[in-house]
Amino acid sequence: MTAVLLSEPPEQLPVRSAKRRRSQPDGRARRWDAGPTPTARDLTALRFVGEQYAVRGDVAALLLTRLSTTGPQVGSQLSRRQVREQLGRWEAAGWAERRRLLGHTWITPTRAGLRLAGLDYDPWTPALDRLDHHHAAAVVRLHREAIPGQNGWVCERALWRRRGKASWHLADAALPTHVPEPWQRQGMSEAWELVEVELTQKARPRVLAALKTRPPHTAHVTYYVPPELYAALSAQLASVVRELGGRPPVTVELLPELAALPARSGAA
Repeated sequence: MTAVLLSEPPEQLPVRSAKRRRSQPDGRARRWDAGPTPTARDLTALRFVGEQYAVRGDVAALLLTRLSTTGPQVGSQLSRRQVREQLGRWEAAGWAERRRLLGHTWITPTRAGLRLAGLDYDPWTPALDRLDHHHAAAVVRLHREAIPGQNGWVCERALWRRRGKASWHLADAALPTHVPEPWQRQGMSEAWELVEVELTQKARPRVLAALKTRPPHTAHVTYYVPPELYAALSAQLASVVRELGGRPPVTVELLPELAALPARSGAA
């Protein structure tokens, strides 16, 4: 049961749906996906944004740059004007919205944008107390995915849905990883690395509960933290893992600073 939940592929919806709805006064049916023809880059980028709830404008620029297939060379840095035009195109097509929050521009897909990208999620209404966390998680994803969408990243929204009514701890993401040899000898064919993004220090009982209730097939957990939290959380996690008999192995890493993104200062 557990293996199915963690390893099942993300839900895919067809780019072009045959479903129609009545939306015009004269009674003619209008397709939900009527409008401009999306490019492969549109679909991949919208899927990334939808899976991460929302992304900041600078993350969107880096994402679109990595997915670029035009310009002097593939993946060449897009100008601010090119990024604005791309995001404006999404807005005009009804695929995404731009909002100014916490001093930054944030992009959130609309329901049409989510469906276009093959995601069966509800549109997310930005919560100010979660924006820093979602931004940090998106940065970690870009750090772990050289080509967005191609290394098996399972987002928090997918993990939440797959968990169902189980009481496992909900990680920020999961990645497929090497199956340890002892597991292979037991006939196990899958293993997962859980990804956690921590911007504030949690109480020890909460950290202990999270590791004790990890999903089965968790081979490793990686925590990404800001510099000011690194020493304290490293010591705390080492103590918790000792209490749990050395399992699961845990690594603590500094939040990455990516080229083309400003260094983190205060909030993520």
